[in-house]
Formats: sequence, structure tokens, C-alpha cells
Amino acid sequence: MDWIYARLLAISKRLWPQLENMRIDRQLVGVAELTAFLYSAPLALWGIVWLIRSTDLDVIRTNAGVMIVMLLLNGIFLRLRFFFIVELRENRYGSSDGSMAGIVLWSAIFLFGPSALWVSIIWYLLQGLVILRRRTGPAESWILRRNLSMSLASESLVPLLAIQLYTARGGVFGLNAIGYESFGIALLAVFSYALLYLLFWLPYVLYSIWVQKRLDQNNPLRPLFTFFFLSIGVPQLVLPFAILGAEIFGRDGIGVFLFYMSGIMVVATLTRRLSLVGETNRFQYRALEKLEQFSRAILNAPATLSALEDTLQDRIPNMFPSGKIIVWRFPDQILFNSRPDWSPELNAIWPWLLEQQDVSSYLARERPPWLEEDGPHNPLIIAPILDKEGEQAYGGVFLELHTLAQPWNRRTINNLVPAVKTLADQVASAFNRLDLAEQSLDLDRVTQELRLAGSIQSSLLPFTFPAIPGWQLAVSLTPAGAMAGDFFDIIPLSDGRIGIVIADVLDKGLGPALYMALSRTLIRTYATEFDLDPSTVLFATNERILKDTQANLFVTTFYGVLDPETGELTYSNAGHNPPYLLELDGDNQKTVVSLNRTGIPIGIDEDATWKHESVQINPGACLLLYTDGIPEAENGSGEFFEADVLVEVAKKSLGRPAEEMQSMVLKRVYEFLGDAPPSDDMTLMVLTRDN
Repeated sequence: MDWIYARLLAISKRLWPQLENMRIDRQLVGVAELTAFLYSAPLALWGIVWLIRSTDLDVIRTNAGVMIVMLLLNGIFLRLRFFFIVELRENRYGSSDGSMAGIVLWSAIFLFGPSALWVSIIWYLLQGLVILRRRTGPAESWILRRNLSMSLASESLVPLLAIQLYTARGGVFGLNAIGYESFGIALLAVFSYALLYLLFWLPYVLYSIWVQKRLDQNNPLRPLFTFFFLSIGVPQLVLPFAILGAEIFGRDGIGVFLFYMSGIMVVATLTRRLSLVGETNRFQYRALEKLEQFSRAILNAPATLSALEDTLQDRIPNMFPSGKIIVWRFPDQILFNSRPDWSPELNAIWPWLLEQQDVSSYLARERPPWLEEDGPHNPLIIAPILDKEGEQAYGGVFLELHTLAQPWNRRTINNLVPAVKTLADQVASAFNRLDLAEQSLDLDRVTQELRLAGSIQSSLLPFTFPAIPGWQLAVSLTPAGAMAGDFFDIIPLSDGRIGIVIADVLDKGLGPALYMALSRTLIRTYATEFDLDPSTVLFATNERILKDTQANLFVTTFYGVLDPETGELTYSNAGHNPPYLLELDGDNQKTVVSLNRTGIPIGIDEDATWKHESVQINPGACLLLYTDGIPEAENGSGEFFEADVLVEVAKKSLGRPAEEMQSMVLKRVYEFLGDAPPSDDMTLMVLTRDN
């Protein structure tokens, strides 16, 4: 068989050079179409010539009215074709159709002889004229030619051979009363026609069986035999009813004959309707089944692009057995192509699809908007893949439907639209999942970076404090997030003096944290340069920040210089929350002095200046420094902790060690917050002088 195929391929390539570069399965099918045309075309020509010579013009003229009625009936039954589609192998389908027009034709043959064959031949000749005017691609063109030549041969030569056998056995034309003998001869004629019809198609059947085994040895042949039985055998099963039709016409006239045909027409209509419903349900069931499997596979697959492509490759084939499908992301990222040798003009399609939000479908006679002029194409369905807001397309699903026996009209093509839309939505959902996974990875990276930045920031704060004889110091900083905008510092100065800094950068996050690091460095630098003048330190820091940055941030800062020997504290307050100096007066009463602001925050005005003030911290006194995260701590009821409460708590703990005072204040703050998280950084510094 291989050497026969080699010869057939060589002949076929002369007529259809594109076969050379086709895949083996497409090549085998192409050779079948060409070979069938080459062997059927001469037989069709022989049959037409034989029919012309056998035509009795007197019979046609005498029965012209009846012949026209038969011609119209034949056309009606051809329009009421039933069809079936069989899966021959994975993602390869065979389709065929049939009709009850044989009842009309053979009724006319038994009445008027071989001249009645023109009732069928005229329709196929008209079909040939349509084919000649129709612009199609090479593959479809050869399929149409094969169909035409096979139809002409099977409707002329094959029945003429059966008619010759009928007359040789004594059969007559013009039946009006059927006896056992005449019925038997007529039945022999239709059976011989069915057998000759099978023999006529046998080479094509044998070649198809060989192709099936050539492509896949493990593929069962049963679907192929089922297909050929349905396509060749089923239309012949109705032919015996033509004998009854001829007798009714000859005995009772055309009126009763038409009544009989109307009954057959009802059956034909129901059969066609069942074909439509059956194939539609099969397509929809297959699509829904595959969509459900695709949805589960997406959920179970890793959230990566390669996993999505693998899932498409596994689940999309056979989802739409009636067509070829491409899933792509604009402009040219092909995620899935059911036919690697098929490449529609995506560059022309995607700019148009970019503006669409709904599924569109186009019949073969309708020009898609991305084409500048009319041209041949199969029915199309195209759906945009939309972003998560459903407003902007960034990809598409393009389905081109095969020209099968099933007619593609507006109703049948619309039956597939929901499935195509669902597929596009599921692909969009998969992309959203990819985006979320990528965002999650980005968030993890950012979180890790923030943690690292937070640890670096923490390292900038003093871990140990200088030992100050006669003094105690306790400090805590609790950031509201990974990064803090608060900072504090204890700076050793000349002559045993100590610089005390507490500050708060406007806002939270990475930017304010960087601003905090810069401010802390500048304050520490200028504090050692101007160690006796806090206002000058703030002025120099403010000037440098405004020259070096464009951050539109500001820093509230309290900076004081403590002389541990005398207890004198010289300070400047740049818009910061006033620290409180708590001590006992001569009457053993607890007094509170607020170290109010002496100027605006740093980072607002380059020409700003600050005053400095001095207070005396006596033995037994306490200096309480804090940021606004403490008085502005908000509980679940929307209430604030308030500075007054802070002062009251500090008063009650006055006289205790610094760390104990700090713990009592923070405990009260967290009891107030309850389950509510801190809304801002909280820094608390407690400086006490021993009695």
C-alpha cells in the first residue's frame, strides 16, 4: 500500500503543490480528496454522457409539470438533510449528511425511467456553478470538487447501472399496481443501487482505513466503520418507500402522492431537527465538560505562565471538536494553538479586539471588521480576554469552525458563544491568579526588604547609654509598622554633658524612615560641633535638610543638653510634643512643668530659627519625653489616650526608678488600647535624678 500511496502523492502534488509542506495527517487527507476526485470525475462524465443518451425528451415534455414538481420536492428534501459527525480519532472528525430525496428520485425513476435522473442531476450541476464562483482556499476547493464529482457519479452512473439491471429483469416504468413479482424486481433495483453505491465508495473507504492505521496503529477502526455505515448505508434504507410512492402516484394521482410525500417531509424535518439538537447538545456537553476540567486544572496547577500553557495544551484540544482555536496575549504571545500549521492574521485582529468587551461571531458570508475586503473564511467566534475590571482586553480566544455537515447559521453558532466566552473568562481568571501570585512574591520581597531596613534602622539607635552618676534613663520605641518615623538619641558631649534627642518624622513608611536616618545623622553631627547651643544645632540641621532633600517632610524635634553635675537642661523644642518635668515642691506637692515649643518643626522653612530655654532638674525629679503616638493612641471606641492621662500616670509613679515608671506608663497605654493596634509609632523616654 505504501508504494501505491507514493504514486498517488506524486500525482497529487502536481495538482496541489502545497501538499509537499503539510503535516503527514493533512497530507494523507489531501491525497484522499484528490484521488477521489481523479477516479470519480471520469465516472461522473461517463454517467452524464450515458444519461444524456438515455434521456427521452418526449417523456420529459409529456410530464413536464410532474417533473418540475419532482424537481422541487427533491430540492426540499435536499434542504432537509440530516447529518452526523463521528470522532474517528482524537481531535479528528468525519462528517456526512444524507436525505430522503432518494424517495422522490426513485419514485420518479419507477414512473418515468432514466430521464427522471435529471431531477437530481440538475441540483448538483447548479451546485457546481456555485462552487466555480465561490472563492475558497485550496483545501476546501478540492473537498468541494471531490464532493461534486462523487455526487454526480453516484447520481448518474450508479443508478443507471441499477436501472439497466431493473429493465433486464423485466421491470417496467409507470407503476400503477404492484404485485409480488413487480415489487420484487423494484426492490432488487434499489438494493442493487445500494450495493453499487457501496462499491463506488469502496476505494475511498479502504484508503481511509489504511490512513487510520497509518496514523495510529492503536486507534480502533470501529468509529470509522460506524461513520461509513451511517454515511453510505442510512440514506439507502429509505429507498424501498419509493416503490410505494410510485404506486400511489400511478394509481391515485399526484394529489395523493403529494400527501404521501408531505408525511415523508414531516419525518425528514424531524430527522433534521434531531440532528441539529443532537450535535448541538454533543458540542455543548463536550465544551462544558472540558471547561469544567480546565477550571479544576487551573486551580490545581502552580500559578506560573508555563503551567497555564501546559494546562491549555492538555485541556483545550477536543474542547471544540468543530473548529480550530488559538489563545493568545497581545500582541503575539501564543499561549495555545490547536493547529501549529495554522496562523490567522493576528496582527490585523488584535488592534480591533483591543477595543472590544463582548464576544463576536461571524458567519462565512459576513465580513469581519478587521478585514478590508470580502474574502473566503469559515465561521468565526472571537472573544476578548479582559482585565479583572472587565474593561480592557489584553488577549483573545479565536475559534474558526470547520466546514462540517452541520450547517452553521446564526442559531448554531450562537450556541457555542457562551462556551467560548467562558473559556476567555477562565483564561482571564488564570492570568489574574498569576498577577496575584506575582504581587504576593513582590510583597514578600518588599516585606523582607522592609524587615532588613527596619533592622538597619534599629541599628542606628543607641543600644547602650552612657553611665550618668546620679541619674537613671529608660527608653523604648515601638514602631507601628516595619519602619519607624520616630527616633531618639543620647549623645556624649564635651565636659561630661549629654545631648538628649527625641523626634518624630511626619508620616510612616520607608521614606520617612530614610528621612529619620538623615535627620538623626545631621543632629548628631552638629551636636558635637555646637555642643552648648541646641538652637544652633537645630538651625544647621534644618538648613542642610532643606538644601539636600525635596521630600516635603518635616521633623518635630526636642533637643536638650544636660549638665549632669548641676542638673541644668538647656533645650530647644522644634514643634515637638512638650516633655514634662515632674518634681515635688517644698510642700511635698507634685508639680508639672511643660517644656513648650520654641520654634517650628525642622524641614519647613530654611530661614527658621529657634530659641533655647533652660530648666533645672532637681534631685527626685523626672523628665518625661514622648512622641505623639502615646497621647494620640486610639482604642476600639475611637477614644484617645490624651496627654492629661499620661501626666496623671507619671505623677502616680513619681519617685520610682526610671524603668519602673516607664513600664507603668506603657502598661496603662496598652490597657487603654485593648485589642486595637497602635496607629502610630510610640517612643517614651524617662530621665530621673536620684535623691
